[in-house]
Amino acid sequence: MPTHFLKPMAALAAVLTIAACASRTAEPETRNAQVLAPPADSCVLAREDAALNPRLDVERVPTPVRMQPPPIRTPVPRTAVRRDGSSSLKVEVLVDTLGKPDMTTFSVIESTSAWLTTGARNAIAQWTFEPALLNGCKVPRYYQFVATSPPRRR
Repeated sequence: MPTHFLKPMAALAAVLTIAACASRTAEPETRNAQVLAPPADSCVLAREDAALNPRLDVERVPTPVRMQPPPIRTPVPRTAVRRDGSSSLKVEVLVDTLGKPDMTTFSVIESTSAWLTTGARNAIAQWTFEPALLNGCKVPRYYQFVATSPPRRR
């Protein structure tokens, strides 16, 4: 082959090699960008976070919409209060994204009487709630009900 063809052929080979390498490096970056794209629905992430920690900070905690029947009915039996007349009740239950309490998660944090606990358990099971909100999305979250009465004055 004549030598006057070698210089242009070498230059063409160099250009083709550079072009081939450039297209190979650009392709994986495009694939990675597609794989690493965030999910379209941010509520999926909010629900995943709430599932991992159902006590996380939220914009709105579960709020009772309808508290029927009431958790404590009167008259309160003498056995439901301490000697000084005081009483306390603190319970919690997980409220789902539909606003329904999941009674399998009902737990007593503090109670001075089984009568108070039973009344709260039976009542809360029938309540409806506005579910908790995280980033504008409905998420499951624990709801705490607290009721106290002070000691009688002497």
